[in-house]
Amino acid sequence: MNEVLVVDIGGTKTNVSLLDKNDENEEIKILNTEIFKTNKNPELQIQKIKEIGFSKNFNPKANKLSLSLPGKWDKEGVLKESYFLHEWLNYPFVKKTSDELGIKECIFETDVICGGLGEYHFGVGALRATPLLYLNLGTGIGAALINNGKPYKVDSKPVLRMQKLVLPFQDELYSAVDLISGGSLQHTSGYESIETLFSDYKKGEVNAVDILMRAQVQLSAWIINLFYLFGPDVIVLNGGLTYDWDVLAEGAVDLAQEELGDEVQILPSKLKELAPVYGAYVNFKC
Repeated sequence: MNEVLVVDIGGTKTNVSLLDKNDENEEIKILNTEIFKTNKNPELQIQKIKEIGFSKNFNPKANKLSLSLPGKWDKEGVLKESYFLHEWLNYPFVKKTSDELGIKECIFETDVICGGLGEYHFGVGALRATPLLYLNLGTGIGAALINNGKPYKVDSKPVLRMQKLVLPFQDELYSAVDLISGGSLQHTSGYESIETLFSDYKKGEVNAVDILMRAQVQLSAWIINLFYLFGPDVIVLNGGLTYDWDVLAEGAVDLAQEELGDEVQILPSKLKELAPVYGAYVNFKC
C-alpha cells in the first residue's frame, strides 16, 4: 500500500491530505483533502488532524504519516523557533501527533523543503534534471535548493533561513526581508490585511504603491543574490504574496532579469498551495 497521510501546516492554514501512487505509471493522486485554520493551541491542532484522519473520507488504516512544518524544529520534532506559533514552542508535536493517530512510520520536514521537493518532482521542475531554487513568500519567508532530486541540507543546522537575514543600517542590523514576508509586511505597512494592501496598490493608492515598489526592489535583490550564491537553472516563486503575480512578483522578476538576463528562468509555482503536500509525499519515499 502506497497511501501516505500528509499534513502540511502553515502559519495560517493546515492541509490534511491522503495520497497514493499508481505503481504502473508512477502517478501520484490526492485521494482526499481537507483544509482548516491552523490552531494556535497545538493540542487542539492535533485533535483536528485526528478528527479528519479518522473520518470516513480518509483511511483510518493509513500507516504512513508525513508532516510538512513551519519554523525551526529539533531532531525530536519539537518546535524551537517560530514567529507565529508561539504556544507550540517546546511542545513534542510530532510525537504527540504520531501517537494520537496511531501511526509509527512518521517523518517530518520543513514546509519550504517540502514545497521545493514538490515543485522539483511534480511542478515546473518535473521534466528538468537541473538545480531548482524554491522561494516561498507566505506568512513567513523561506527558501530551498533542490539538486538531483534532493534538498541541500546541513545536518547540524538549518540552512537558507530567509526569515533570519539582516542588513546593516548605520550602527544597527535590521531585517532584510521585512517587505517580502507576509506577517512583517502587514506590520510594516500598517494595513489591516495583505488583501487590502494589494487592493489599494491596484487602485493606485500612493502609500500602497510606495510600499510595494520597495518590496519589489527587496525581492529582486534577493533573487539576484541567491542566484549568484547557488547558481540554479530555475527559480520558482510560491506563497500567498505571489499568487496575485502582477502586484509584487512580476515587478521584482523584471528588475532581477535586468541583471540576470537569460542565465536563469524565474517562474511562478505550478503547484501553488499543493507544492508542500506533494513534496511531503516525495520526502517519505526518498
